Amino acid sequence: MGYSTRFEGSVSVTPPLNRHERTYLRKFAGTRRTDRTRGPYFVGGSNIHGRGDDSDVLDQDRPPAGQPSLWCGWIPARDGSALAWDGIEKFHDADVWMRYLIDHFLRPGAHAQGRNGFGRFTFDHVIDGTIHAQGEDPDDIWDLIVTNNAVRVTYAET
Repeated sequence: MGYSTRFEGSVSVTPPLNRHERTYLRKFAGTRRTDRTRGPYFVGGSNIHGRGDDSDVLDQDRPPAGQPSLWCGWIPARDGSALAWDGIEKFHDADVWMRYLIDHFLRPGAHAQGRNGFGRFTFDHVIDGTIHAQGEDPDDIWDLIVTNNAVRVTYAET
């Protein structure tokens, strides 16, 4: 059991993500964010969603340092022009995950810049837009707002 939130809308990505960025970010969201010796950006692993008991796994039930939870629910649009919810159940820390993606893979000077495997990333994206969120509790209504790569949350007044 757990708590679910639904998300509507997307944030724009300017310029759009290239093919390599889109492919990686889809793999990133589709892989359980397990603490591994291969580091926080690893998107492989055995079994479905990288959930195998691989020798490099430090803790299957703990995300790598700096990642807020075991699953990232933000994926790029097919054309790379937006990020939106992938529909995953019980997606937690949505705002923190959005900040993480921007700070690690998208903005100029992102953390992954210059690291192995990211040579085809452009690190020149600006994210803007609003995503509406509705939790299971009828009063749990909020917006995730991204303006020029800055993420904030505003809550509906009840």
